[in-house]
Amino acid sequence: MKKLILLVILFLIPLYSLASDRLESRNRLNVFFATMQGIGEQINKAWSEKNLESVLELNYKAISTLDNNTNWLDSVWGYESVITAKGMYHYDLACVYSRQNKKEAALYHLSKAVNYNYNDWKHIIADKDIDNIRSDVRTDSLIKVIRERADYVYILQNSPRYSKNERPDTLPSFTYQPSESFDLKRVREYFKLDSVAGSGDEISKIKNVLTYIHNLIKHDGLHNNPEHLNAIGLAQACEDGNRGLNCRGLAIVLNECYLSMGIPSRYVTCMPKKYINDCHVINSVWSSQLKKWIWIDPTNNAWVTDEKGNLLGIGEVRERLRQELPVVLNESANWNNQEKQITEEYLYNYMAKNLYYFYTPANQEFGLEDVANTHDKKFIYLLPSGFVPQDMDGTVVNDDLWFWQGDIEQTIVR
Repeated sequence: MKKLILLVILFLIPLYSLASDRLESRNRLNVFFATMQGIGEQINKAWSEKNLESVLELNYKAISTLDNNTNWLDSVWGYESVITAKGMYHYDLACVYSRQNKKEAALYHLSKAVNYNYNDWKHIIADKDIDNIRSDVRTDSLIKVIRERADYVYILQNSPRYSKNERPDTLPSFTYQPSESFDLKRVREYFKLDSVAGSGDEISKIKNVLTYIHNLIKHDGLHNNPEHLNAIGLAQACEDGNRGLNCRGLAIVLNECYLSMGIPSRYVTCMPKKYINDCHVINSVWSSQLKKWIWIDPTNNAWVTDEKGNLLGIGEVRERLRQELPVVLNESANWNNQEKQITEEYLYNYMAKNLYYFYTPANQEFGLEDVANTHDKKFIYLLPSGFVPQDMDGTVVNDDLWFWQGDIEQTIVR
């Protein structure tokens, strides 16, 4: 049963990053996914009936289907997604051959799975299906490779440290558009934020606005963001309920809502050490009440505290994971009001992956990434010392104290 769950999730997630919007490609891809899900359901049934020969046959069928569509799939789904799918099926084959005590075949397919990005670290260390090959030094070596790629807390713990001495001589300043600006006044009025925020203290207002946007606009990875990347344009594109926004779109909307209330906020892209199919974008919101940045995630209606209930910022969560200190997700965290989020899954199994490095615009303002905005888009990257990611375009700092702190009151653009 466990394997089908993984296979179904695998084929749902890449739809979120479909490279082509052409209807023909989308329809063909939907048909392909339906075919693969059907195979996955048959695999699940065969596992439940302990029919290992059928499991073998169906996994080979799945791999063959992928191979027969490789060139087309690479163009519309992405090379990394295709090989990751193959890795899942090769791992299933390794499990069957291990249970049949065919050790060389099991090791062959386990090696193929690892080469094809099989990365389910927590599953493989507990999976009894591979017990017959677990004592082999080759298995141990392959599992170590997976740990280096997918034990996300371990990866954070072994990342290089930050260095306050490593930053350019000249740095752009973080700036926050004032709430008095024409566009942000429009945002405040459009979302009726004075009413939404309520009359409580600053923290309650921050949480109220978060929950409001989370409930107003669903998370939706099936569509690219619309042309006008500003809070009003993004919200209007979702008014008919036929679509929502990806995590970046949601974070942009929430960011501009906070700015319109005079609350400094950034939308922060949280990146894994190696990008394959996924990263996450959330907000870092300045609390003048607490004199610190706090973690706010509109996709999941989420904030994070320590064991005493103190709100934490993104940098603090990262460091506490590194030091194995407690981090706690709020009870009301959820995805689209359909799926409750829990600390273990959200922070340790998901976000720990996406806390290796960060980037955010230096200038936080209305419609920064809108096609109509002609302002310079200056991104600032916070990287562990000595780490250089691919496809980076911006100013690099290795000083986390500079990145997360600073005299906020001096950086509001007037």
